[in-house]
Amino acid sequence: MSIEEFKFIDKKILLEKREEISSSFKINAYKTKLKFMEEKKIPQKDIKDVLYNFFNKNRYISNKTKNSISRVIYSQKDRILILITHHGKEVITNRDSLIRDYGWFFFIEKSEKEPEKRKPKKKAESKQEKTISVDEYPYEDLKIRVKEKVNMRPLYRTKEYNHYLKLIKSQGITQLPIEDVLNNLFFEDECIPSEEKKGIKKIIYYQKERVIVIKSLIGDEMYENLENLVKQNGWYFYITGVPVGKSELCIAIDKIEKRYDSDYFSNISLIGESNNQNDIRVTIYPIVLKPNHNCHILGLGKLNILLDCGLSEKDEKNEIEGDMRYIEEYLNDVPQLILEEAKKKKELKIEDSDEFILDNIPENPKIDAIFISHSHYDHVSGLKELIKLYPDTPILSSRITLDLYLLRDSNFLKQENHDEFEEEEYQNIIKNIIYVENGTKIEFKEKNCYLSFFLAGHMPGALMLLAKINNFKFLYTGDYTYIDITPFAGTRRFLEQISRPIDYLLIDGTAAQEDFGNISDQFHSLILFLEQKAEYGDNSLIGADPSSLAISFMLIFWRYFRKLQLRRGFKKRPNIYVDMMVRKNIQVINHRYEYIYGPISRLIRDKANPFNSIKFRWFDQTNLDFLRKKNNIIISHPPDLSYGLIRNIINVVGRSPHTFVFLAGSIHEQPGLGLIEGAEEIVLSETWKVPFRAFLLNTFAPHIKIKLHADKNQLREMIKILEPKEVCFFHQSAKKLIDVVDYVKELGVEKVSLPRKRNLLILN
Repeated sequence: MSIEEFKFIDKKILLEKREEISSSFKINAYKTKLKFMEEKKIPQKDIKDVLYNFFNKNRYISNKTKNSISRVIYSQKDRILILITHHGKEVITNRDSLIRDYGWFFFIEKSEKEPEKRKPKKKAESKQEKTISVDEYPYEDLKIRVKEKVNMRPLYRTKEYNHYLKLIKSQGITQLPIEDVLNNLFFEDECIPSEEKKGIKKIIYYQKERVIVIKSLIGDEMYENLENLVKQNGWYFYITGVPVGKSELCIAIDKIEKRYDSDYFSNISLIGESNNQNDIRVTIYPIVLKPNHNCHILGLGKLNILLDCGLSEKDEKNEIEGDMRYIEEYLNDVPQLILEEAKKKKELKIEDSDEFILDNIPENPKIDAIFISHSHYDHVSGLKELIKLYPDTPILSSRITLDLYLLRDSNFLKQENHDEFEEEEYQNIIKNIIYVENGTKIEFKEKNCYLSFFLAGHMPGALMLLAKINNFKFLYTGDYTYIDITPFAGTRRFLEQISRPIDYLLIDGTAAQEDFGNISDQFHSLILFLEQKAEYGDNSLIGADPSSLAISFMLIFWRYFRKLQLRRGFKKRPNIYVDMMVRKNIQVINHRYEYIYGPISRLIRDKANPFNSIKFRWFDQTNLDFLRKKNNIIISHPPDLSYGLIRNIINVVGRSPHTFVFLAGSIHEQPGLGLIEGAEEIVLSETWKVPFRAFLLNTFAPHIKIKLHADKNQLREMIKILEPKEVCFFHQSAKKLIDVVDYVKELGVEKVSLPRKRNLLILN
């Protein structure tokens, strides 16, 4: 053991080195993360570098937290770094980012006492769940896995379990041997249909606790007959669903070796021949500003970074050139564009020359990096073609953003073999990825020049980009939501990690002129309609984006009706059905859960996964029998009912006046647009017309708006916290933002503007 000290500001912090750390600190999270570091080959940085970077350069841990640390204990061998502090919540929240940045597991200890002497609470051996036997039970052509376990998990000790255990004991019901129970269930019980028996994939039983866990695709009749099953067999049946599973797409992506590592930009300089760091120019150049396309070029000295690439392709039929040409025009004209803008700003002195202004611009400008804020079409539509033109360009993106982009854009799902990507252009995109996540920092060669990334809400994987060049701070929000919408954390949780004020804020203005009111009230109003329909056994259809709102709806509805069932004895809990594309998106979330912020991540980690519920199911073209049944919530895409399987669903659901329909998000296409405007018929094709008699919430209660874009109220909170000196909007027409510009000025922002496409601005 050795003890040293180091300084942070004016404070001395004790540093203690140990050969090995007590097992009391080697919690389950440590073991999981240690395995993660080994699998991902995350390098363990030298302790001195870790401490210097953590205390002096790290931007997502506040100085308040750093200043509260009185002592640091570490073990090189165990890769554990223990911080003694009473304010360590921020460290725990950002533990994944710290692990990726430094290759150490950060443990928080509140006590100043000797950690080694503390007597840890050891888990009793008897409380650890164990498998003691594994068998197979044959039913028709199936072989169902049967496991016997001891020391049952607390998850199964529900209020319902206690009720039936009390019933078993009070009536003296004999507990049958497990073989007899299975024979009764599969061959004697006529109340349970064969379809449900065939849907059983796994059985786990706990002899002592009298619990049999049934994991099945379908369990409606089993649950209806639960009391009879208990009385006949003397066991409680915990009926749950089949795991939604990991994503084959994610696994295939992870197999591909990347061209660039996370330190790629650390040796890249932003400055030109003047070698003067203060001369680094920050510019913005909007390439395209259409409602359904979005792309800017951020200039940082010599570097050009594409902020999203929502570019339209060339239309061969009408011989219209695509937006890609504007990038090439920019690269050809950038010296002249900067010269003209500098002269407009009257930055020239008499003695200044054009050569002085054009310093820091390379002779052959290129796109040096592409930042993808999230995977929606209007931000990624040109990525494939762009990489064809610039095949070696690094792409900055979160893991989930890349996953969801490839899930929708590539033909991976149509491949017979899902072991690898067959399309070369998508292999190239994956190779070029440099993963960035919440809290990631990318430094350039110049000190005090870096990029940082923060969760943007809006959808899984969405990120904001902060560029800090000397003392100038530029923030690009991408599409964002300030508030949390399960399971996606809004920006409000991360804004305090961004140093203020922001000099230039480029912010999503899609819904900036709207007022959605309280989002919790909106969801509650929607759920009350769903509850009423469930009470009467009617079906409900929700049209939503498969990668964002569809997942939010599934989790929020599941949680609400589960609580209603457990706490109030609600007997008519509906099944929640999603289409296969929604399921594939959920599999990505399930696979990458550690990159999702909030409770859902912990539930999946702790094996209490809501996606595995018996009430959660999926369907495809070959399996639409559930439409003939009652009391279902069907979540399908897209929100405007414009294509795909949802047309088959609306053909059945839309005909009934008892059915409830809600189209979520922004509706721009037919037939959804026509329904909102009062159409009584859906035209799916020239020969396919469907009468629409369902109860459409959009027309009955138009004030209920649930969108994953920030409204006026969320904009206000962003402005209040970030304190921007200048605000510029994108993603909305100037006409709709006139009042918003005045509103933002009233909030105290000196300069508010709207972007002008293909017009370069020098920002600093």
